[in-house]
Amino acid sequence: MKTHQSRRFFLQSGLALPAAAVVASAGLGLAFQESASTLKSQASSKKGQKAAAVRSGKGKAKLEVLNPRGVLHSVPIAGLSSPRIRDLSGKRIALISEKPDAVLYFDAMQELFKNKYPGVTFKRFSAPTPVQPENSAEIAKQCDVWLEGVKTSGSSMVDCGVKLEKLGIPGVSFSVDGLVNQRRRLAEANGLPTLRILSVPAETFFACEGLMEKIKPIAASIFDATVSALTSPLTDAEKNPKPFVYDYDPVTFTGDNYTDANEKYQQYCINNQIGDGLPLTPPTPEAVKWMLSGTSRSPKEELGLMTPRNGMATIERIAINSVMAGARPEYLPVIIAAIEGLLDPSFNLYHIQTGTLNSKVLIWVNGPIAKEIGMNSGQGFLGHGFRANSAIGRAVSLCMINIGWSLIGAELGMLGQPARYCNLTFAENEKDSPWESFAVGHGFKPEDSTVTLDECTSENRMGPGGGMIPQTLERDMETLAAMIAGGGPLAPRPGGGSAMPAMMLGTMNFAQMINSRYCEIAMHPTFARQLKAAGYTKQKAAQWLCDKYRISWDTLGQSQKDQLKAETAAGSIPGLTLDDCKPGGTVPTFNPKHIALIVAGGMVGQTAVFYGGGSTMITADNPNVPQVDFMTKKIHGATLTKTGR
Repeated sequence: MKTHQSRRFFLQSGLALPAAAVVASAGLGLAFQESASTLKSQASSKKGQKAAAVRSGKGKAKLEVLNPRGVLHSVPIAGLSSPRIRDLSGKRIALISEKPDAVLYFDAMQELFKNKYPGVTFKRFSAPTPVQPENSAEIAKQCDVWLEGVKTSGSSMVDCGVKLEKLGIPGVSFSVDGLVNQRRRLAEANGLPTLRILSVPAETFFACEGLMEKIKPIAASIFDATVSALTSPLTDAEKNPKPFVYDYDPVTFTGDNYTDANEKYQQYCINNQIGDGLPLTPPTPEAVKWMLSGTSRSPKEELGLMTPRNGMATIERIAINSVMAGARPEYLPVIIAAIEGLLDPSFNLYHIQTGTLNSKVLIWVNGPIAKEIGMNSGQGFLGHGFRANSAIGRAVSLCMINIGWSLIGAELGMLGQPARYCNLTFAENEKDSPWESFAVGHGFKPEDSTVTLDECTSENRMGPGGGMIPQTLERDMETLAAMIAGGGPLAPRPGGGSAMPAMMLGTMNFAQMINSRYCEIAMHPTFARQLKAAGYTKQKAAQWLCDKYRISWDTLGQSQKDQLKAETAAGSIPGLTLDDCKPGGTVPTFNPKHIALIVAGGMVGQTAVFYGGGSTMITADNPNVPQVDFMTKKIHGATLTKTGR
């Protein structure tokens, strides 16, 4: 039996948990809700489960399945090494806020520290976010200890706390109680599993209404634990965390018959969070070999590490998950291309995997391979009944779960996301479109087959088309423009104002916010043909939508005005000129390059708008990557279709 020392810590039910995973919780008064003993009682080792699977019966049927998990390649782990501060008096404390609601929390903490420790000083910083660069080196120069948080959602793979600890600056991170597992997993993925973390009760924190009188009791209840976390000596467990060992070998299930053995496999997947909760096709060696016949690429080819836990995606692991999803070999090259897009350094997969909004992946296919494999691009293109659409989307989701090690205990989110079973997967209706395809419009050839991906945080299906009351083209365009305007915090009010309070507008990098807004419009062919007949190209329609709702220059803060002037001079925001950047002027709320017009559906159709999460914008996680507007990958390596080779 082979094992792989992955140097990982897991806090999830169904996986072995080292005792050091909860750091001195009793001594520090940590508010972490799940003790090591509780988690241990819920968990059993992978080796033991495998043995149980083989011993589970002396029946006639045996079912051998391959492991879908990506081999973990995280940063080598280390323990805490910086000595804690014995006396906080006179020390410089960095307060690193993840979100606006944490600013008040740290205001309250600052008051408590000043009352107890003479001469203590504070410096405020913002944590790395999709629009805030990583700044740990700057923080380290200006502080003796740090407080970071409060984590209320998934955001960046960069862990400022870990970086500061490695720079020799001790501190503590805060997380709402429901996200402590995810926060600790982030620290572990960055090589410091025993980072000190305190939990904040979500029940009171989320109900504080931005009122200081409600924030103060929360901070006061955690203050003593905070002081203890900053000053208590390190334990041996904190200094010497143990590596995690995981067995990636196949597992055999036995039963009186195939149904019995298969049911044991299905329950095994549930117990170990392998899959999506629905029945899975067992990835037997024969089934995986059949799946691999769909590509000429080597099963051992490594495509890259998948967040949030850094599992290695290989062609073979993708094929295993594709079998589990019910795919056919002809679909495999499309699935591989989609995974290549998710793994591209210019794509922010971490936010999709960990965000509390539980966004899904929007996946659309262009080119002749879509028709060859039977993808639906017409009426009901987001619905059920088409194996290619459903299996491709589900295979991508299973790869995210199993190769990326996205586990239920860390990625519960707030509501869950049923669309993640198959994501939003379809093909563009190129046959009925009056325009060039999305892929051709972005530099590919008509004979190329491609996959394009974006994060979809929400959607609006109530667009033009399919109504019982006929509308004029002008009215339909107004409806579509209103849908675009409603996609996020920069939504403008009628008359030129903004739905976002002027106070917040004055503190945000407005230029970055404009470029971080993405959306895709799936327009049914009838509406697209109406627009084409009225003289609209895709580009002209996108620009019209951006120009329709602009907000007043006068509502912006001075720093934002300076930023926009610089962006305008650089030409980075189409539709914005220097004449707009003055009193009485207006500025766009969208970059037209970030609006994708896709024709999908039948003539009896409806227009839908998918609001993107800016998954290809430059972030703290990928500051030095090439900027792309949309993540599109060319399909290649196909062996069973005429195209995509």
